[in-house]
Order: sequence, then structure tokens, then C-alpha cells
Amino acid sequence: MYKDVKKVAKKKRYTSVSELIRNALRKLLYKEEVTENGFTPEFEKKVLVAECEPDEKDLVLETQADVRDYFKYLKKPKSKGGN
Repeated sequence: MYKDVKKVAKKKRYTSVSELIRNALRKLLYKEEVTENGFTPEFEKKVLVAECEPDEKDLVLETQADVRDYFKYLKKPKSKGGN
């Protein structure tokens, strides 16, 4: 049985056999659908949406002019003084 579990863990890309077992137990004990990551589908969707949102340090280019200006900035030669 252990060999079969190892094959399934590898096929389904679990990081370990214990992760596969935890996931199976969640499904058995909590009788709710959980994703491979151990989340409910609704919660995982929220996590994925939040991951796509820009961080404070992200550069957000909203218009074509923003994109054009950014590429102009990239092409500018940098001075040797660090600016």
C-alpha cells in the first residue's frame, strides 16, 4: 500500500506522502471539498485573487502613455553618479 501511496503522491505532485495523507484526512474528517493546498475552493480563490493584486512597491502602468514613458525611462542612459 505504501508503494501505491508514493506513486499517487508523485503523480499528484504532493511534496510528501504525509501531505497526501493530511489532504485525505481533511476530506474524510471535514466532509467538505478542499483543494490540494488544504483550502476550501472559495478561500483558495480569494488567496489567488489577492496574489494578483499589486503590492505597494509594484509599478502599475495603466495607460499606453504610462507604458511608453516607462520604456523611454528604461532607454535613458544612466549617469555614472548613480542617478
